Amino acid sequence: MVTLNALKNISFVVDANGKQAAVQVSIDDWRKILDYFEELEDREKVKEILHRLDVHPEKSGALDWREARSQW
Repeated sequence: MVTLNALKNISFVVDANGKQAAVQVSIDDWRKILDYFEELEDREKVKEILHRLDVHPEKSGALDWREARSQW
């Protein structure tokens, strides 16, 4: 599981009024952020698929494990 706790170097860019205007992160931290969001997206897709299986298992297009196993 990817977490954002490992982010090390986050810098804030401030405007002329001293107000935070942007964030600057290292390339490694940027990759961790991207991995984090990809994992969240994958989890959401799995939740959708599981919901479809619960609601309409025969319409989901999923194979019955017993049938699939017998073919292997």
